[in-house]
Amino acid sequence: MNNKAVLTSIFATFIALVVFAILFVVGAKNKANSQSGLKQVYQQDYQNSNQDKDNQDNELPDDLKKINSFIGKKYKNFHGITEEGKEIAISDMINGKPTLIIFFAIGDKPGTFDFMPYMNELYEKYKDKVNFIAVLLSRSDAEEVQELKKITPINMPVLRGYSDAIENYQISKVDVPYILFIDKDGLIKHIILRPESEMITEAPFVKHKDYKNKSQKERIKSSIKEIEKYIIEIGE
Repeated sequence: MNNKAVLTSIFATFIALVVFAILFVVGAKNKANSQSGLKQVYQQDYQNSNQDKDNQDNELPDDLKKINSFIGKKYKNFHGITEEGKEIAISDMINGKPTLIIFFAIGDKPGTFDFMPYMNELYEKYKDKVNFIAVLLSRSDAEEVQELKKITPINMPVLRGYSDAIENYQISKVDVPYILFIDKDGLIKHIILRPESEMITEAPFVKHKDYKNKSQKERIKSSIKEIEKYIIEIGE
């Protein structure tokens, strides 16, 4: 090979290396821009997702936000007086067993006098597998509780709750009946407020739009079916 051919070959190789280097730099830059663009898209999607969640949370009624915070967490202990006059902590009544707790009040006619008697059938059916405790939040004495149970009637044990029950579960007058479903590990799985009402609220969230088109008796029967489903769930 003569000198001219050698020089030509070297020059061609040099040109090829330069072109390759340029293409590599451009490709790397484009890839970086592409990755940057994707990163911006992902960041924007993440921000939008969080914004949507914030908007959804802001749209939730206050009572649902409140009870949502208890779901999946250990139940909060509180105290009261049994029908026999014994002061006791709810933890001693639960004692590692799946438990349904209903907070109620004497002054609440729809929730107490109309709804509570429907719980008797579930109590008799599942009391061997699940604790049933009715916690009376009204100020009363033992005689008043016995009189109430004759009028209503309520078969399950009634505990006269102390103020720590109201404080620990942030219960207001419009929340009752307030029903807690606690599994064997002591975790709150479901909460239902006002099961007889058009204003029924449930966590985890369940829509009850059809309740507005039902009579109170129909709403109660629908609620009892759902309550039984949750009793079976925590009792397994």
